[in-house]
Amino acid sequence: MSGAWVDQEALKLRLTEFFSQNRDSLSAFGSTVNQTFEAFVFAAVVAWYRQRGWKATFVHPKGEEGQDALRLKFSTRGKPSGYTHVLCQKGRRKVQVRHQLRVATSAYIESQQNLANICLDVAVIGEVDLSSYTTNHAVPVKYLITFGEAKHMSAFAELLAGFIGLVHEMQPSRLKKRTSRRKKPGDHLSPFLYVSGYLYPSGQGIWETIEHREYDVNVYFKTKALTDQFDLAAEGTAEDAT
Repeated sequence: MSGAWVDQEALKLRLTEFFSQNRDSLSAFGSTVNQTFEAFVFAAVVAWYRQRGWKATFVHPKGEEGQDALRLKFSTRGKPSGYTHVLCQKGRRKVQVRHQLRVATSAYIESQQNLANICLDVAVIGEVDLSSYTTNHAVPVKYLITFGEAKHMSAFAELLAGFIGLVHEMQPSRLKKRTSRRKKPGDHLSPFLYVSGYLYPSGQGIWETIEHREYDVNVYFKTKALTDQFDLAAEGTAEDAT
């Protein structure tokens, strides 16, 4: 997939500045544009909470020399405690922002023969201790508050349809009309798909039908940012949507 619409070095610089504000050093950032974009979306979620008055504290694993070290999770493998997460607190409320977290699906039954879980690019969960979790453990879906998927590409119809399928597996109640749900506006992000490019006309058409159905989901892209602190509009060379 071409990276023409994303300046990876510019994104790295912006992310380095973001993490530096938290007195964190970025030692290993991700070797591909896909990984860099995942980190961008992770940081954007943290920024979203900060803009709404949440205190964000980075929690790091111990490095090789015993020091706290920023480490983002660019793989579906690995125990959660081995990677950085962000604790967001507002009053007595606390949530964790996690990268590549394995979460059980809403329909999973513990007695069934095979596991049913999905590694989410960015997951916001409630208070739960994951220190004993291994790479194969999945967080029960009851702790999942919201989540986001990061894709370094432009969005076509099938990608948006696949995302709606993911929402159905994880939080099917999000696919009811907003008017039929009791939810305090602005408490948390809605589940979202964030693409580094644009919506192709086929993707735009699917998105319009999603809006008509009033699903509690969102899609962000090059000219529609999750937060004004982290946008892609000024990055790289703009391409016309096709």
